[in-house]
Amino acid sequence: MPYEQRYYRIESDGRLTSLEAKGLVAAEQGVQGGGASAPHESTLSLQQQPRQAEHSPRPAVLLSPTVAPSSCSTEATLPKVTPAAAEEKEAWVYQTFERISGHYDFMNDLESFGLHRAWKHHLVKAVRALAPQQVLDVASGTGDIALALVRTNPQAQVTGFDFSESMLEVARKRANKLAHPPDNLRFVQGNALDMPFEDESFDVVTISFGLRNMSDYQRVCEEMVRVLKPGGTLLCLEASYPTAALVKPAFRLYFRHIMPAMATLITRKPAEYRWLNDSTEAFLSKPQLVYLLQSCGLSDVHYRSFAAGVAALHTGVK
Repeated sequence: MPYEQRYYRIESDGRLTSLEAKGLVAAEQGVQGGGASAPHESTLSLQQQPRQAEHSPRPAVLLSPTVAPSSCSTEATLPKVTPAAAEEKEAWVYQTFERISGHYDFMNDLESFGLHRAWKHHLVKAVRALAPQQVLDVASGTGDIALALVRTNPQAQVTGFDFSESMLEVARKRANKLAHPPDNLRFVQGNALDMPFEDESFDVVTISFGLRNMSDYQRVCEEMVRVLKPGGTLLCLEASYPTAALVKPAFRLYFRHIMPAMATLITRKPAEYRWLNDSTEAFLSKPQLVYLLQSCGLSDVHYRSFAAGVAALHTGVK
């Protein structure tokens, strides 16, 4: 499939500036030193040159998608978080997950038509290939990822971490119901903005459909990078709004109206599930998340999109 090469520069304030819009492509191509091969259709890669002198602008970034995403606008910016807004969101998220813990797994299947299981399989498979000894699953929730990591990595000590005690109680019950409850799994309750783990403690850190619910995306990413060992890998599976013109309206209709209506019938908690849609709409675009992970100290950051862009798995190395 043919693809377009579009050049962007990541500015110091986080904006993705289109070089074509400013007539700078020719000059910046000299920095890049040639084009890039087309990646897999569902993958968008960003290759950034080594950091230059502090007074120099950030180097150009080559976006090489098979279909250039509309989320990469000329003036894309990372959202700013005020302390008051962060505190309000944190309290609301905590209460939300305390209330929906009993229905959470069923609603995940319903709202994604079961596709989240396949997406999580890709994450688990990627972790297994790394053969880690210490794994941290942030926003572990009801423990499906943590339990899968234990099954596929018997050599590893897996820690599931979440701030909702009600969600972790479901996770512990799931683990204890197994014929052979794993002895290499523990669940820890706490705040992802200030995790109770030593620096450089884990070979792999995962987070699945949890980052968008955090009150401060950057602080959580910094914490995950902090506890990673040098050479360790961070994997972030997250929901995302699709950019395809034919898919986005249907996706918005389903998540704004149909899914909350179903939640009302099943759980009697429409506001909580309407908020989960709102958090997806307000979350970073895929390229913005790439930039955030890079700015927090990760390299070789790339992602793979699923189901026309409704979810993506971002990966980076410390």
